Amino acid sequence: QKATGEILCFLHADTIVPDDLISIISQTLANPNIVCGGFISIMCNTKTTRWSIALHNYLKTFYAPLIFRPHLFLKGLRILFGDQVIFCRRKDFWKVDGFDINQPIMEDADLCLKLVKHGRIYLVNRFVYTSDRRVAKWGIFKANFIYLFIGFLWGFGVSPTFLKRFYQDIR
Repeated sequence: QKATGEILCFLHADTIVPDDLISIISQTLANPNIVCGGFISIMCNTKTTRWSIALHNYLKTFYAPLIFRPHLFLKGLRILFGDQVIFCRRKDFWKVDGFDINQPIMEDADLCLKLVKHGRIYLVNRFVYTSDRRVAKWGIFKANFIYLFIGFLWGFGVSPTFLKRFYQDIR
């Protein structure tokens, strides 16, 4: 609520963004039909890139809305998460009442559902890099399973408070 700029950008503290981030965001939001955008997230550390996780995260941007909200997918719904560096116009963010602060998880996906009523959600064809700490702790198979499990339960309307049980706070 304290932000005063015209554009808001939400990202994880451990995400590395492109040097030309501001230019990319400005160019993307110059299109009045685009209400929100994000990037392709690559999870990695100094020695490893988690390509299977990156692929799954990329695909779920499309398959989650296609499976669970096909009518909104056709209107431009894409599901973005904080590791994808979500950006939007401040006025659009507040037009939909922003994030639901009562949701402990999936608040970013919920924001996408609200914003798509005002325009398309766009996935920028550029990479951002986020720490793979959860994947490193859980392992690739468990991480993919948890992400898929939470995503499907959320798609079926399960409470985010219940879903939070499966998503550990790993710092």
